[in-house]
Amino acid sequence: MSDYASQIETFDHDLQELEASDSRFAVWRMVFFVGLVLGIGFSLATQHVIWVCVAVGSLIAFLVTVVRNETVRDRMELLRNQSRTLHRLQARLQRDWKSLARDSIGIRASEIELTPEQQALAGDLDLVGDASLFQLTSMAATTPGVRTLANWLCSPVDPPLAKDRHASVTHLADQPENRLRFYVLARDIGGSSGDPESFVQWSKEPNWLPPHRWLIPWGNFTAVVAIAIILGMVAGAITDQGDWVRMGMYGLIGIAVVNLAIGSFLLGPVAAIFQIAMASRRSVNEYAELFDAANWLPESPADSAGPTAHIRQTLLGDDEGSQSASTGMRELAQVARMGGLKQTASTFLLYLPLQAFWLWDVRVLRRLEDWKSRHSSQIPEWFDALGELEALMSIAALQHDSPEWSSPEWLEDESTITLQGLGHPLLPKEARVTNDVTVGPTGTLLLVTGSNMSGKSTMLRSAGLNVALAMAGGPVCCRHMSLPPLEMGTSIRVSDDLSQGVSYYMAELNRLSAVVTH
Repeated sequence: MSDYASQIETFDHDLQELEASDSRFAVWRMVFFVGLVLGIGFSLATQHVIWVCVAVGSLIAFLVTVVRNETVRDRMELLRNQSRTLHRLQARLQRDWKSLARDSIGIRASEIELTPEQQALAGDLDLVGDASLFQLTSMAATTPGVRTLANWLCSPVDPPLAKDRHASVTHLADQPENRLRFYVLARDIGGSSGDPESFVQWSKEPNWLPPHRWLIPWGNFTAVVAIAIILGMVAGAITDQGDWVRMGMYGLIGIAVVNLAIGSFLLGPVAAIFQIAMASRRSVNEYAELFDAANWLPESPADSAGPTAHIRQTLLGDDEGSQSASTGMRELAQVARMGGLKQTASTFLLYLPLQAFWLWDVRVLRRLEDWKSRHSSQIPEWFDALGELEALMSIAALQHDSPEWSSPEWLEDESTITLQGLGHPLLPKEARVTNDVTVGPTGTLLLVTGSNMSGKSTMLRSAGLNVALAMAGGPVCCRHMSLPPLEMGTSIRVSDDLSQGVSYYMAELNRLSAVVTH
Protein backbone atom coordinates (compact mmCIF):
# COMPACT_ATOMS: atom_id res chain seq x y z
CA MET A 1 0.00 0.00 0.00
CA SER A 2 2.87 2.37 0.81
CA ASP A 3 4.26 1.76 -2.68
CA TYR A 4 0.97 2.85 -4.27
CA ALA A 5 0.83 5.90 -1.98
CA SER A 6 4.34 7.02 -2.94
CA GLN A 7 3.57 6.61 -6.66
CA ILE A 8 0.34 8.60 -6.28
CA GLU A 9 2.26 11.38 -4.53
CA THR A 10 4.82 11.47 -7.36
CA PHE A 11 2.19 11.58 -10.09
CA ASP A 12 0.16 14.24 -8.29
CA HIS A 13 3.27 16.39 -7.87
CA ASP A 14 4.09 16.07 -11.58
CA LEU A 15 0.48 16.86 -12.42
CA GLN A 16 0.58 20.08 -10.40
CA GLU A 17 3.66 21.21 -12.31
CA LEU A 18 2.00 20.47 -15.63
CA GLU A 19 -1.17 22.31 -14.59
CA ALA A 20 0.96 25.38 -13.80
CA SER A 21 2.63 25.03 -17.20
CA ASP A 22 -0.78 24.72 -18.87
CA SER A 23 -1.89 27.96 -17.21
CA ARG A 24 1.19 29.76 -18.54
CA PHE A 25 0.53 28.42 -22.04
CA ALA A 26 -3.06 29.70 -21.82
CA VAL A 27 -1.78 33.20 -21.08
CA TRP A 28 0.69 33.14 -23.98
CA ARG A 29 -1.97 31.79 -26.33
CA MET A 30 -4.16 34.76 -25.49
CA VAL A 31 -1.24 37.20 -25.93
CA PHE A 32 -0.32 35.84 -29.36
CA PHE A 33 -3.97 35.71 -30.45
CA VAL A 34 -4.42 39.37 -29.52
CA GLY A 35 -1.20 40.14 -31.39
CA LEU A 36 -2.58 38.34 -34.44
CA VAL A 37 -5.85 40.28 -34.34
CA LEU A 38 -4.05 43.62 -33.88
CA GLY A 39 -1.55 42.79 -36.62
CA ILE A 40 -4.31 41.96 -39.10
CA GLY A 41 -6.36 45.01 -38.13
CA PHE A 42 -3.53 47.56 -38.35
CA SER A 43 -2.06 46.00 -41.51
CA LEU A 44 -5.43 46.43 -43.24
CA ALA A 45 -5.76 49.95 -41.93
CA THR A 46 -2.22 51.21 -42.53
CA GLN A 47 -0.95 48.67 -45.11
CA HIS A 48 2.41 48.91 -43.32
CA VAL A 49 4.73 45.95 -43.68
CA ILE A 50 5.64 45.98 -40.00
CA TRP A 51 2.06 45.10 -39.02
CA VAL A 52 2.03 42.28 -41.56
CA CYS A 53 5.18 40.93 -39.86
CA VAL A 54 3.46 41.27 -36.47
CA ALA A 55 0.45 39.29 -37.74
CA VAL A 56 2.58 36.56 -39.31
CA GLY A 57 4.87 36.33 -36.30
CA SER A 58 1.92 36.17 -33.91
CA LEU A 59 0.28 33.45 -36.00
CA ILE A 60 3.44 31.32 -36.00
CA ALA A 61 3.97 31.87 -32.27
CA PHE A 62 0.31 31.05 -31.58
CA LEU A 63 0.50 27.76 -33.51
CA VAL A 64 3.77 26.74 -31.81
CA THR A 65 2.26 27.51 -28.41
CA VAL A 66 -0.89 25.52 -29.18
CA VAL A 67 1.12 22.49 -30.32
CA ARG A 68 3.29 22.56 -27.20
CA ASN A 69 0.24 23.07 -25.02
CA GLU A 70 -1.46 20.04 -26.57
CA THR A 71 1.58 17.95 -25.63
CA VAL A 72 1.33 19.18 -22.06
CA ARG A 73 -2.40 18.41 -21.91
CA ASP A 74 -1.87 14.89 -23.28
CA ARG A 75 0.72 14.34 -20.57
CA MET A 76 -1.71 15.72 -17.96
CA GLU A 77 -4.43 13.29 -19.06
CA LEU A 78 -1.97 10.40 -18.88
CA LEU A 79 -0.93 11.36 -15.35
CA ARG A 80 -4.56 11.72 -14.27
CA ASN A 81 -5.31 8.21 -15.53
CA GLN A 82 -2.21 6.86 -13.81
CA SER A 83 -3.26 8.52 -10.56
CA ARG A 84 -6.84 7.22 -10.85
CA THR A 85 -5.55 3.72 -11.55
CA LEU A 86 -3.26 3.76 -8.53
CA HIS A 87 -6.06 5.13 -6.34
CA ARG A 88 -8.20 2.15 -7.38
CA LEU A 89 -5.39 -0.30 -6.64
CA GLN A 90 -4.97 1.30 -3.23
CA ALA A 91 -8.73 1.28 -2.53
CA ARG A 92 -8.81 -2.46 -3.27
CA LEU A 93 -6.19 -3.09 -0.61
CA GLN A 94 -8.11 -0.98 1.90
CA ARG A 95 -11.45 -2.60 0.95
CA ASP A 96 -12.75 0.94 0.39
CA TRP A 97 -15.96 -0.12 -1.34
CA LYS A 98 -17.38 3.39 -1.76
CA SER A 99 -14.30 4.58 -3.65
CA LEU A 100 -14.31 1.45 -5.80
CA ALA A 101 -17.98 1.91 -6.70
CA ARG A 102 -17.50 5.62 -7.58
CA ASP A 103 -14.49 5.00 -9.79
CA SER A 104 -15.18 4.85 -13.53
CA ILE A 105 -14.14 1.18 -13.57
CA GLY A 106 -16.52 0.39 -10.72
CA ILE A 107 -19.36 2.17 -12.50
CA ARG A 108 -18.86 -0.10 -15.52
CA ALA A 109 -20.12 -3.02 -13.42
CA SER A 110 -23.57 -1.97 -14.66
CA GLU A 111 -22.60 -3.38 -18.08
CA ILE A 112 -22.30 -6.93 -16.76
CA GLU A 113 -24.60 -9.44 -18.45
CA LEU A 114 -25.34 -12.69 -16.56
CA THR A 115 -27.71 -15.61 -17.04
CA PRO A 116 -30.45 -16.12 -14.41
CA GLU A 117 -28.40 -18.97 -12.86
CA GLN A 118 -25.31 -16.75 -12.70
CA GLN A 119 -27.35 -13.89 -11.21
CA ALA A 120 -28.66 -16.14 -8.42
CA LEU A 121 -25.14 -17.39 -7.63
CA ALA A 122 -23.69 -13.87 -7.78
CA GLY A 123 -26.38 -12.53 -5.45
CA ASP A 124 -25.82 -15.26 -2.87
CA LEU A 125 -22.02 -15.00 -2.81
CA ASP A 126 -21.49 -11.28 -3.53
CA LEU A 127 -19.73 -12.07 -6.79
CA VAL A 128 -20.85 -8.85 -8.55
CA GLY A 129 -22.33 -5.56 -7.40
CA ASP A 130 -21.22 -3.24 -4.63
CA ALA A 131 -18.70 -4.65 -2.15
CA SER A 132 -18.30 -7.75 -4.33
CA LEU A 133 -15.57 -10.04 -5.57
CA PHE A 134 -15.83 -8.34 -8.94
CA GLN A 135 -15.18 -4.91 -7.42
CA LEU A 136 -12.23 -6.32 -5.49
CA THR A 137 -10.74 -7.97 -8.57
CA SER A 138 -11.62 -5.75 -11.49
CA MET A 139 -9.17 -3.41 -13.16
CA ALA A 140 -11.08 -3.88 -16.41
CA ALA A 141 -11.98 -0.60 -18.11
CA THR A 142 -13.46 -1.83 -21.40
CA THR A 143 -16.79 -3.56 -21.96
CA PRO A 144 -15.26 -6.89 -23.14
CA GLY A 145 -12.95 -6.96 -20.12
CA VAL A 146 -15.75 -6.22 -17.66
CA ARG A 147 -18.05 -8.89 -19.07
CA THR A 148 -15.32 -11.51 -19.42
CA LEU A 149 -14.14 -11.11 -15.83
CA ALA A 150 -17.68 -11.22 -14.45
CA ASN A 151 -18.43 -14.33 -16.52
CA TRP A 152 -15.29 -16.06 -15.27
CA LEU A 153 -16.21 -15.36 -11.64
CA CYS A 154 -19.72 -16.77 -12.09
CA SER A 155 -19.10 -19.83 -14.29
CA PRO A 156 -17.77 -23.35 -13.75
CA VAL A 157 -14.56 -24.31 -15.51
CA ASP A 158 -12.53 -27.39 -16.32
CA PRO A 159 -9.33 -27.73 -14.25
CA PRO A 160 -6.91 -27.49 -17.24
CA LEU A 161 -8.46 -24.13 -18.20
CA ALA A 162 -8.28 -22.84 -14.62
CA LYS A 163 -4.64 -23.95 -14.37
CA ASP A 164 -3.77 -22.20 -17.63
CA ARG A 165 -5.41 -18.99 -16.42
CA HIS A 166 -3.59 -19.19 -13.10
CA ALA A 167 -0.23 -19.72 -14.78
CA SER A 168 -0.80 -16.57 -16.84
CA VAL A 169 -1.97 -14.64 -13.77
CA THR A 170 1.12 -15.64 -11.81
CA HIS A 171 3.37 -14.63 -14.72
CA LEU A 172 1.66 -11.23 -15.11
CA ALA A 173 1.66 -10.54 -11.36
CA ASP A 174 5.45 -10.13 -11.48
CA GLN A 175 5.20 -7.31 -14.07
CA PRO A 176 3.69 -4.38 -12.11
CA GLU A 177 5.03 -1.64 -14.40
CA ASN A 178 3.72 -3.36 -17.53
CA ARG A 179 0.36 -3.93 -15.90
CA LEU A 180 0.08 -0.32 -14.78
CA ARG A 181 0.70 0.83 -18.35
CA PHE A 182 -1.97 -1.62 -19.57
CA TYR A 183 -4.53 -0.41 -17.01
CA VAL A 184 -3.93 3.24 -17.92
CA LEU A 185 -4.29 2.62 -21.66
CA ALA A 186 -7.44 0.55 -21.15
CA ARG A 187 -8.91 3.26 -18.92
CA ASP A 188 -8.19 5.90 -21.57
CA ILE A 189 -9.88 3.84 -24.28
CA GLY A 190 -12.77 2.74 -22.07
CA GLY A 191 -13.64 6.37 -21.38
CA SER A 192 -13.62 7.39 -25.05
CA SER A 193 -16.19 7.08 -27.83
CA GLY A 194 -14.02 4.34 -29.34
CA ASP A 195 -14.87 1.74 -26.69
CA PRO A 196 -14.53 -1.83 -28.08
CA GLU A 197 -18.27 -2.52 -27.92
CA SER A 198 -18.99 0.46 -30.20
CA PHE A 199 -16.08 -0.53 -32.42
CA VAL A 200 -17.38 -4.10 -32.84
CA GLN A 201 -20.90 -2.85 -33.54
CA TRP A 202 -19.55 -0.52 -36.23
CA SER A 203 -17.61 -3.39 -37.82
CA LYS A 204 -20.88 -5.30 -38.34
CA GLU A 205 -22.78 -2.42 -39.93
CA PRO A 206 -22.94 -1.91 -43.72
CA ASN A 207 -20.53 0.60 -45.22
CA TRP A 208 -21.83 4.16 -45.47
CA LEU A 209 -19.96 5.22 -48.60
CA PRO A 210 -21.31 2.93 -51.38
CA PRO A 211 -24.74 4.67 -51.59
CA HIS A 212 -22.90 7.99 -51.63
CA ARG A 213 -20.19 7.03 -54.10
CA TRP A 214 -20.83 10.18 -56.15
CA LEU A 215 -19.01 12.18 -53.48
CA ILE A 216 -15.64 10.86 -54.67
CA PRO A 217 -15.84 12.08 -58.30
CA TRP A 218 -17.43 15.30 -57.06
CA GLY A 219 -14.45 15.88 -54.77
CA ASN A 220 -12.06 15.13 -57.64
CA PHE A 221 -13.94 17.56 -59.88
CA THR A 222 -13.89 20.40 -57.36
CA ALA A 223 -10.19 19.81 -56.67
CA VAL A 224 -9.35 20.07 -60.38
CA VAL A 225 -11.49 23.19 -60.74
CA ALA A 226 -9.86 24.76 -57.68
CA ILE A 227 -6.37 24.08 -59.04
CA ALA A 228 -7.37 25.57 -62.40
CA ILE A 229 -8.76 28.65 -60.68
CA ILE A 230 -5.60 29.10 -58.62
CA LEU A 231 -3.45 28.84 -61.75
CA GLY A 232 -5.70 31.39 -63.43
CA MET A 233 -5.34 33.73 -60.47
CA VAL A 234 -1.55 33.41 -60.57
CA ALA A 235 -1.58 34.16 -64.29
CA GLY A 236 -3.87 37.12 -63.68
CA ALA A 237 -1.59 38.48 -61.00
CA ILE A 238 1.45 38.13 -63.27
CA THR A 239 -0.28 39.82 -66.23
CA ASP A 240 -1.90 42.42 -64.00
CA GLN A 241 -5.41 41.16 -64.76
CA GLY A 242 -7.17 42.09 -61.51
CA ASP A 243 -10.53 40.76 -62.71
CA TRP A 244 -9.12 37.28 -63.00
CA VAL A 245 -7.91 37.38 -59.43
CA ARG A 246 -11.22 38.72 -58.15
CA MET A 247 -13.32 36.22 -60.11
CA GLY A 248 -11.02 33.40 -59.07
CA MET A 249 -11.44 34.36 -55.42
CA TYR A 250 -15.21 34.26 -55.81
CA GLY A 251 -14.93 30.85 -57.47
CA LEU A 252 -12.79 29.41 -54.67
CA ILE A 253 -15.16 30.77 -52.06
CA GLY A 254 -18.11 29.21 -53.91
CA ILE A 255 -16.44 25.78 -54.06
CA ALA A 256 -15.45 25.99 -50.41
CA VAL A 257 -18.98 26.95 -49.33
CA VAL A 258 -20.52 24.05 -51.28
CA ASN A 259 -18.06 21.45 -50.00
CA LEU A 260 -18.14 22.68 -46.43
CA ALA A 261 -21.96 22.60 -46.61
CA ILE A 262 -21.76 18.99 -47.82
CA GLY A 263 -19.44 18.24 -44.90
CA SER A 264 -21.81 19.86 -42.41
CA PHE A 265 -25.17 18.53 -43.62
CA LEU A 266 -24.44 15.29 -45.48
CA LEU A 267 -21.35 13.92 -43.77
CA GLY A 268 -22.74 13.98 -40.24
CA PRO A 269 -22.76 10.15 -40.03
CA VAL A 270 -19.13 10.14 -41.19
CA ALA A 271 -18.10 12.20 -38.18
CA ALA A 272 -19.89 9.69 -35.94
CA ILE A 273 -18.04 6.83 -37.64
CA PHE A 274 -14.72 8.60 -37.09
CA GLN A 275 -15.55 9.04 -33.40
CA ILE A 276 -16.05 5.29 -33.05
CA ALA A 277 -13.35 3.85 -35.30
CA MET A 278 -10.76 6.58 -34.82
CA ALA A 279 -11.66 8.47 -31.66
CA SER A 280 -8.16 9.89 -31.98
CA ARG A 281 -4.82 8.87 -33.41
CA ARG A 282 -3.80 8.21 -29.82
CA SER A 283 -6.65 5.75 -29.18
CA VAL A 284 -5.80 3.65 -32.25
CA ASN A 285 -2.16 3.48 -31.19
CA GLU A 286 -3.30 2.58 -27.68
CA TYR A 287 -5.31 -0.34 -29.06
CA ALA A 288 -2.22 -1.57 -30.89
CA GLU A 289 -0.19 -1.30 -27.68
CA LEU A 290 -2.85 -3.17 -25.70
CA PHE A 291 -2.82 -5.96 -28.28
CA ASP A 292 0.98 -6.07 -28.09
CA ALA A 293 0.66 -6.67 -24.34
CA ALA A 294 -0.10 -10.32 -25.20
CA ASN A 295 3.70 -10.59 -25.48
CA TRP A 296 3.79 -10.41 -21.68
CA LEU A 297 1.91 -13.71 -21.37
CA PRO A 298 3.95 -16.88 -20.82
CA GLU A 299 4.92 -18.87 -23.88
CA SER A 300 2.68 -21.87 -24.60
CA PRO A 301 3.39 -25.04 -26.58
CA ALA A 302 2.60 -24.70 -30.26
CA ASP A 303 -0.22 -27.26 -30.01
CA SER A 304 -1.73 -25.78 -26.85
CA ALA A 305 -5.48 -25.13 -26.88
CA GLY A 306 -5.49 -23.06 -23.69
CA PRO A 307 -6.62 -19.44 -23.44
CA THR A 308 -3.07 -18.13 -23.24
CA ALA A 309 -2.15 -19.63 -26.62
CA HIS A 310 -5.43 -18.42 -28.11
CA ILE A 311 -4.90 -14.85 -26.88
CA ARG A 312 -1.34 -14.75 -28.18
CA GLN A 313 -2.31 -16.14 -31.57
CA THR A 314 -5.29 -13.82 -32.00
CA LEU A 315 -3.58 -10.63 -30.88
CA LEU A 316 -0.06 -11.28 -32.15
CA GLY A 317 -0.52 -13.72 -35.05
CA ASP A 318 1.46 -16.91 -35.52
CA ASP A 319 4.40 -18.24 -37.48
CA GLU A 320 2.12 -19.14 -40.39
CA GLY A 321 1.61 -15.45 -41.12
CA SER A 322 -1.99 -15.10 -40.00
CA GLN A 323 -3.28 -11.54 -39.69
CA SER A 324 -2.91 -10.34 -36.10
CA ALA A 325 -4.92 -7.74 -34.23
CA SER A 326 -1.75 -5.78 -33.59
CA THR A 327 -0.92 -5.60 -37.31
CA GLY A 328 -4.49 -4.69 -38.19
CA MET A 329 -4.52 -1.83 -35.71
CA ARG A 330 -1.27 -0.47 -37.04
CA GLU A 331 -2.81 -0.43 -40.50
CA LEU A 332 -5.73 1.50 -39.03
CA ALA A 333 -3.28 3.91 -37.43
CA GLN A 334 -2.17 4.97 -40.90
CA VAL A 335 -5.78 5.87 -41.73
CA ALA A 336 -6.15 7.59 -38.35
CA ARG A 337 -3.21 9.84 -39.17
CA MET A 338 -5.13 11.04 -42.22
CA GLY A 339 -8.34 11.49 -40.26
CA GLY A 340 -6.54 13.20 -37.39
CA LEU A 341 -5.58 16.29 -39.37
CA LYS A 342 -8.58 18.19 -38.02
CA GLN A 343 -8.04 17.07 -34.42
CA THR A 344 -5.00 19.20 -33.69
CA ALA A 345 -4.40 22.91 -34.16
CA SER A 346 -1.05 22.27 -35.82
CA THR A 347 -2.63 20.41 -38.75
CA PHE A 348 -6.09 21.97 -38.89
CA LEU A 349 -4.90 24.69 -41.26
CA LEU A 350 -3.83 21.90 -43.65
CA TYR A 351 -7.11 20.00 -43.19
CA LEU A 352 -9.34 23.00 -43.92
CA PRO A 353 -8.36 23.53 -47.60
CA LEU A 354 -8.23 19.77 -48.20
CA GLN A 355 -11.78 19.44 -46.95
CA ALA A 356 -13.00 22.62 -48.64
CA PHE A 357 -11.70 21.74 -52.10
CA TRP A 358 -11.24 17.93 -52.10
CA LEU A 359 -13.70 16.52 -49.50
CA TRP A 360 -10.87 15.07 -47.42
CA ASP A 361 -13.22 13.27 -45.01
CA VAL A 362 -14.59 11.20 -47.89
CA ARG A 363 -11.03 10.11 -48.82
CA VAL A 364 -10.39 9.07 -45.24
CA LEU A 365 -13.72 7.24 -45.04
CA ARG A 366 -12.94 5.26 -48.21
CA ARG A 367 -9.64 4.10 -46.69
CA LEU A 368 -11.41 3.33 -43.40
CA GLU A 369 -14.16 1.26 -44.99
CA ASP A 370 -11.63 -0.61 -47.13
CA TRP A 371 -9.85 -1.49 -43.89
CA LYS A 372 -13.12 -2.62 -42.31
CA SER A 373 -13.97 -4.81 -45.31
CA ARG A 374 -10.66 -6.65 -44.90
CA HIS A 375 -10.91 -7.15 -41.14
CA SER A 376 -14.61 -7.10 -40.19
CA SER A 377 -14.80 -10.87 -39.69
CA GLN A 378 -11.82 -10.78 -37.31
CA ILE A 379 -12.64 -7.69 -35.25
CA PRO A 380 -15.07 -9.37 -32.79
CA GLU A 381 -12.49 -12.09 -32.10
CA TRP A 382 -9.80 -9.47 -31.50
CA PHE A 383 -11.81 -7.78 -28.79
CA ASP A 384 -12.95 -11.05 -27.23
CA ALA A 385 -9.26 -11.91 -26.85
CA LEU A 386 -8.57 -8.43 -25.48
CA GLY A 387 -11.35 -8.98 -22.92
CA GLU A 388 -9.70 -12.22 -21.80
CA LEU A 389 -6.33 -10.50 -21.54
CA GLU A 390 -7.86 -7.69 -19.51
CA ALA A 391 -9.49 -10.21 -17.16
CA LEU A 392 -6.12 -11.92 -16.63
CA MET A 393 -4.50 -8.54 -15.98
CA SER A 394 -7.16 -7.74 -13.38
CA ILE A 395 -6.70 -10.99 -11.50
CA ALA A 396 -2.91 -10.55 -11.69
CA ALA A 397 -3.22 -7.33 -9.66
CA LEU A 398 -5.02 -9.28 -6.93
CA GLN A 399 -2.30 -11.95 -7.04
CA HIS A 400 0.43 -9.28 -6.72
CA ASP A 401 -1.31 -7.48 -3.83
CA SER A 402 -2.13 -10.65 -1.84
CA PRO A 403 1.22 -12.41 -1.33
CA GLU A 404 -0.11 -14.29 1.70
CA TRP A 405 -2.80 -16.00 -0.39
CA SER A 406 -2.11 -19.36 -2.00
CA SER A 407 -2.54 -21.09 -5.35
CA PRO A 408 -5.38 -23.63 -5.59
CA GLU A 409 -4.58 -27.27 -6.21
CA TRP A 410 -6.89 -29.01 -8.67
CA LEU A 411 -7.67 -32.71 -8.10
CA GLU A 412 -8.78 -34.91 -10.98
CA ASP A 413 -9.97 -38.11 -9.29
CA GLU A 414 -11.32 -36.91 -5.93
CA SER A 415 -14.54 -35.29 -4.79
CA THR A 416 -13.45 -33.46 -1.65
CA ILE A 417 -12.85 -29.74 -1.23
CA THR A 418 -10.22 -29.04 1.41
CA LEU A 419 -9.78 -25.49 2.68
CA GLN A 420 -7.14 -24.81 5.32
CA GLY A 421 -7.03 -21.37 6.89
CA LEU A 422 -10.10 -20.33 4.90
CA GLY A 423 -10.77 -16.60 5.04
CA HIS A 424 -13.31 -14.23 3.51
CA PRO A 425 -11.54 -12.40 0.67
CA LEU A 426 -13.79 -9.32 0.86
CA LEU A 427 -12.92 -8.60 4.48
CA PRO A 428 -9.75 -6.71 5.45
CA LYS A 429 -7.01 -8.88 6.86
CA GLU A 430 -7.39 -7.58 10.43
CA ALA A 431 -11.15 -8.42 10.46
CA ARG A 432 -10.82 -11.83 8.83
CA VAL A 433 -11.49 -15.01 10.84
CA THR A 434 -10.05 -18.20 9.33
CA ASN A 435 -11.34 -21.77 9.57
CA ASP A 436 -10.36 -25.19 8.31
CA VAL A 437 -13.21 -26.57 6.22
CA THR A 438 -13.71 -29.85 4.34
CA VAL A 439 -16.65 -30.43 1.99
CA GLY A 440 -17.14 -33.95 0.65
CA PRO A 441 -16.56 -36.62 -0.42
CA THR A 442 -19.58 -37.41 -2.57
CA GLY A 443 -22.52 -38.61 -0.51
CA THR A 444 -21.69 -36.52 2.54
CA LEU A 445 -22.67 -33.04 3.66
CA LEU A 446 -21.27 -30.34 5.88
CA LEU A 447 -23.62 -29.22 8.66
CA VAL A 448 -22.80 -25.78 10.05
CA THR A 449 -24.51 -24.75 13.30
CA GLY A 450 -24.16 -21.86 15.70
CA SER A 451 -25.95 -18.92 17.24
CA ASN A 452 -27.23 -15.93 15.31
CA MET A 453 -24.51 -13.64 13.95
CA SER A 454 -21.77 -16.16 14.75
CA GLY A 455 -20.40 -16.18 11.19
CA LYS A 456 -22.08 -19.25 9.64
CA SER A 457 -23.11 -17.59 6.38
CA THR A 458 -19.82 -15.69 6.25
CA MET A 459 -17.91 -18.95 6.39
CA LEU A 460 -20.11 -20.52 3.69
CA ARG A 461 -19.67 -17.48 1.47
CA SER A 462 -15.93 -17.62 2.11
CA ALA A 463 -15.85 -21.11 0.64
CA GLY A 464 -17.94 -20.11 -2.38
CA LEU A 465 -15.94 -16.95 -3.06
CA ASN A 466 -12.64 -18.82 -2.97
CA VAL A 467 -13.97 -21.50 -5.30
CA ALA A 468 -15.04 -18.71 -7.69
CA LEU A 469 -11.55 -17.23 -7.49
CA ALA A 470 -9.94 -20.59 -8.18
CA MET A 471 -12.13 -21.19 -11.24
CA ALA A 472 -11.32 -17.72 -12.58
CA GLY A 473 -7.60 -18.49 -12.31
CA GLY A 474 -6.87 -16.35 -9.28
CA PRO A 475 -5.22 -16.87 -5.92
CA VAL A 476 -7.34 -18.02 -2.99
CA CYS A 477 -7.68 -16.57 0.51
CA CYS A 478 -6.55 -19.79 2.16
CA ARG A 479 -3.36 -21.25 3.56
CA HIS A 480 -4.03 -24.26 1.30
CA MET A 481 -6.90 -25.22 -0.97
CA SER A 482 -7.53 -28.35 -3.03
CA LEU A 483 -10.66 -28.99 -5.03
CA PRO A 484 -12.02 -31.27 -7.75
CA PRO A 485 -13.92 -30.21 -10.88
CA LEU A 486 -17.23 -28.82 -9.65
CA GLU A 487 -20.15 -26.54 -10.32
CA MET A 488 -21.52 -24.36 -7.57
CA GLY A 489 -25.17 -24.01 -6.63
CA THR A 490 -26.41 -21.88 -3.75
CA SER A 491 -29.60 -20.94 -1.94
CA ILE A 492 -28.80 -18.25 0.61
CA ARG A 493 -30.54 -14.98 -0.22
CA VAL A 494 -34.08 -15.89 -1.21
CA SER A 495 -37.02 -13.49 -1.21
CA ASP A 496 -40.71 -13.84 -1.87
CA ASP A 497 -42.47 -12.20 -4.82
CA LEU A 498 -45.99 -11.06 -4.03
CA SER A 499 -46.54 -9.83 -7.60
CA GLN A 500 -46.12 -13.41 -8.79
CA GLY A 501 -47.91 -14.95 -5.84
CA VAL A 502 -44.72 -16.69 -4.67
CA SER A 503 -44.28 -17.04 -0.91
CA TYR A 504 -40.87 -17.14 0.78
CA TYR A 505 -41.26 -20.89 1.35
CA MET A 506 -42.11 -21.52 -2.33
CA ALA A 507 -39.21 -19.26 -3.44
CA GLU A 508 -36.83 -21.38 -1.38
CA LEU A 509 -38.20 -24.57 -2.93
CA ASN A 510 -37.88 -23.13 -6.43
CA ARG A 511 -34.27 -22.14 -5.78
CA LEU A 512 -33.38 -25.55 -4.36
CA SER A 513 -35.09 -27.23 -7.30
CA ALA A 514 -33.03 -25.13 -9.71
CA VAL A 515 -29.83 -26.04 -7.87
CA VAL A 516 -30.59 -29.77 -7.92
CA THR A 517 -31.76 -29.97 -11.53
CA HIS A 518 -29.18 -27.61 -13.07
